[in-house]
Amino acid sequence: MIRIFVVVAIFFSVNISAKEVVFSTADNASIQADFTLRGPVGVILAHGAVFDKDSWGEIRERLIDKDFTVLAINFRGYGKSTLGSKSGALYEDILAAVQFLKEQGITQVNILGASMGASAAAKASVASEPKDINRMVLLSPAFIAEPEKLQGYLLFIASEEEPSINAIKANFDQAPNNPKRLEILSGREHAQYIFTTKQKSILTHLILAFFRQDEFVKVSEPLKQDNTLKK
Repeated sequence: MIRIFVVVAIFFSVNISAKEVVFSTADNASIQADFTLRGPVGVILAHGAVFDKDSWGEIRERLIDKDFTVLAINFRGYGKSTLGSKSGALYEDILAAVQFLKEQGITQVNILGASMGASAAAKASVASEPKDINRMVLLSPAFIAEPEKLQGYLLFIASEEEPSINAIKANFDQAPNNPKRLEILSGREHAQYIFTTKQKSILTHLILAFFRQDEFVKVSEPLKQDNTLKK
């Protein structure tokens, strides 16, 4: 059972509150994350190698504004997240995040992963139980070991001139049609850096539209964030 610890730290930004949480992975890493509970569909934000959980900015706010529950994680070795017994097992951080959301009553789990985070999300998808991960946006994935085994609905996004574009296209071609889509944006920026370019609006639109394609599970009462998380 993944242990959940509530850290007494609440942040406010544009009327969006995030509760800082810490949960454990299967190999005993402690993962720090910002958790905002909204609707029954959750999105895990998995950052790139030179970023952290605080780097998502407006896309995080837009997701919350659209009633998604959002969990922005710090991978092991970032911020207050600690290493586990498996060297470099970032996918375990994703799997633990999926479990955390399920324990909070989230009915569908989606992932937005960028570069390193996209690679970790892809590996987690291969290792996960069927239907644990509903949709994934893989933003300029750095490397995918077994693209043919990816699960869930898939959206690959990359810049047409970024150095790894050919590898990204090859991974997309090998991925199963669950279904899948590939969106190539003009420019050469990689992963989260695309949010700093004139492609920011179209990138944000693609992500929100993809995650909103499902009809949300209707509940009589919205999920409410209280001071005690489920353990």
